[in-house]
Amino acid sequence: MGKIDLQLSGVPETMLWPLWNRAAEMRRNTRLIEDPLAVELVGRINYDFQRSFGKPTAFHPIRARVTDDLIADYAKRVETPVVVALGEGLETQLWRLDHPDIQWISVDVPDAIATRNSLLPDHPNATCIDCSALDISWMDHVPSGTSPFITAAGLFMYFEAEEIRSLMTTIGKRFPGAELFFDTITPFVSKKTLKGAKVTKHYTAPAMPWGISFDDLPSFIAGIPGWDPVSIQTYTDPFPSRMRPYNWLKHIGPIRRAFAGSLVHARVSRGSPSQPADKATIPRPNTGD
Repeated sequence: MGKIDLQLSGVPETMLWPLWNRAAEMRRNTRLIEDPLAVELVGRINYDFQRSFGKPTAFHPIRARVTDDLIADYAKRVETPVVVALGEGLETQLWRLDHPDIQWISVDVPDAIATRNSLLPDHPNATCIDCSALDISWMDHVPSGTSPFITAAGLFMYFEAEEIRSLMTTIGKRFPGAELFFDTITPFVSKKTLKGAKVTKHYTAPAMPWGISFDDLPSFIAGIPGWDPVSIQTYTDPFPSRMRPYNWLKHIGPIRRAFAGSLVHARVSRGSPSQPADKATIPRPNTGD
C-alpha cells in the first residue's frame, strides 16, 4: 500500500509533531510509553517528519505518560469513567490505555477529526465530535451525572487567556468533580511564536497566544470559580533523568519563568462553584528563590 498524503497546515498540522516524538520514543529501551500505533502511523503517512520537526525530544512522551497515568488513576476511582479529549489530533491514548469501561469523546476541528477517522481504527468506546473545544455543544455529549476527565494536551496555548477562563468556568458549572489536564508554555515562548518561531528551517510553529509562567499558574487556577489545583509540575519534574540539563536550570527563577513549560492537573470541587474550596497541595520544585 502507498503512503497517505495529508493536506494539513496551521494548527491542524501540529498533530503530526507529538506523533513523531511518540513514535521515536518506541526506539528507546527505557521508553516512557508503549505506542506501537504511533509507529505504524508515522510509517503510513507521507510526510518528512524529521525535516519539519527535527531531532525527537522527550517533551511529548513525558506529556503522554503523565496523562496516561492520570487517566488510569481516575478510571480506578470513578464508577463511570468518561474521558473528553479536547484537541486530540492523532493522539493514541485510547489504545495505549486499553481500558474496557472508559467512554471516550474526542473533540477537534473538522479537519483534525476527518484525519483521525481516516487513519485510526474504529473503537467501540469512542465518539468523535467535530467542533472547536470552545464550542460548548460538546458538553451535551457527556453522559448525564458523570464527572469526566478532560484532557487539553497541547491545546490551550492556541487560545486567549479569557477564552480558557470562560471554558473552565463553564466546565466547573456543568460537571462537579470533573478533572482537567492541560499543559502550558511561558509568555516568553508565546511571544516568540507570535513573531514566527522556527522549529527547524523548514517548519514554523503556529502562533500560540497564551503563555503563563509556572510561578503564576496557582493564582490563575484559583481565580476560576470552583477549580482547585491538584498538581502543577514543570516538564522536568516527572522524569528528571530525561530532561537534563533543564532539570537543573528550573531552579534559576528567571530561566524557569522564561522557559519552563508546565503540566497541570486540576479538579472541580463538588460543592457550589461559588464557594471557595480547600486548596490542594501543589508539588513544586525547590526553586530556592
